[in-house]
Amino acid sequence: MNIQATDIMSMTSELLSKTNIIKLPEGTTYSFQDTLNVILHAATSVTNSLESASTDLRLKNPYNNVPSGDSIHDYINSNSIDYIMFAFRNINTEIIKLANLRGTVHDIAIDFHDIPYYGEKNTDGVRGIKPKNGTCWGYSFCSLDIIGETKLTLDAIDINGLTKTIQCSLNHYSKE
Repeated sequence: MNIQATDIMSMTSELLSKTNIIKLPEGTTYSFQDTLNVILHAATSVTNSLESASTDLRLKNPYNNVPSGDSIHDYINSNSIDYIMFAFRNINTEIIKLANLRGTVHDIAIDFHDIPYYGEKNTDGVRGIKPKNGTCWGYSFCSLDIIGETKLTLDAIDINGLTKTIQCSLNHYSKE
């Protein structure tokens, strides 16, 4: 079964609306759907950031409620990672069912990512990373993605296998 990107986006939009992957804080000016519209626009257009997606949607629809990229970042950051990952995994389970992906063969990729961190190095989840942009501390995770004709991120996994002490001490060993 060949699934079109529009079909997956339609399914994803419906699932995101039911799941509320992002719980909005009390007293927010925008609805979940307003926020979701910006996120989906950023994900499906050449506009690849929340800031530019928000600006683009405001220009196209000046009378609609369109939250700024900063507001959406604040909404996301007010949620726990555990809650977001739980909702994400539930959505993926439904997409796999709806797209009839179970029991089929797909190529996958495992990608490793480091996000630089400039605060206190003893913050939970922060570990030693390859120096980047003036820091050697950051968050590390890997993603598991279906690649090829069907594209889908199956999971994102926090990498904390090595402690800060071990990670930093590894840099001092010679290759004798």
